[in-house]
Amino acid sequence: MLVVLCLSSCDKTRQYTRKGNKMYNKKEYTKAQQSYSDALKEDSAFSAANFNMGNAVMQDKDSNFQQAVEYYNKYLDKKTGNTKKDKLNYSKGLYNRGNALFALSQQDNASEQGMKYLQQAATDYKNAMLLNPSDTDARYNYALCLWLLKNNNQSNDGNNNQNNNSSNSEINQMLEAMKNNEKNTISKVKKHKENLQNQRNEKDW
Repeated sequence: MLVVLCLSSCDKTRQYTRKGNKMYNKKEYTKAQQSYSDALKEDSAFSAANFNMGNAVMQDKDSNFQQAVEYYNKYLDKKTGNTKKDKLNYSKGLYNRGNALFALSQQDNASEQGMKYLQQAATDYKNAMLLNPSDTDARYNYALCLWLLKNNNQSNDGNNNQNNNSSNSEINQMLEAMKNNEKNTISKVKKHKENLQNQRNEKDW
């Protein structure tokens, strides 16, 4: 009986997720969220539903970026395998969470919390690159975060000069390394700055 109930619940979870995917592909993001929510009521740890719910929240016209981060957290907190596909999927989760964190950082980019979000976004983009070195979007967004962090530190007053100097030194080293490998990266990401939030480029699977 327990086995039958478990299989029934798993089947419902997948059915709701597939329904959500259909709504998502039709750009009906609110309806997609409802279907993913139904799936998560059946299994709150179901990876595909958490991942795609984060995507649907990000795409919604009233995007709640903090909520999207929480869904990506649930996806990323679950242990994955070591196959190439597993690593690529995990890198997609990191990339998308980085986008949500970047969006949060831009809502109040002058605040300390905004800078923390930006640093966290940079970390996610960097880790996404490590898992998928061919992800040019992650590389550009990572460089953009570093560029913004560097310029913010340079524009601050002298109240935190010691900390800023330390941060600037590390950021400058990373930027220089990236320049050596990708000479055009910084100039390209500057051009992409205004379009990043609209681009988002959620990776579905």
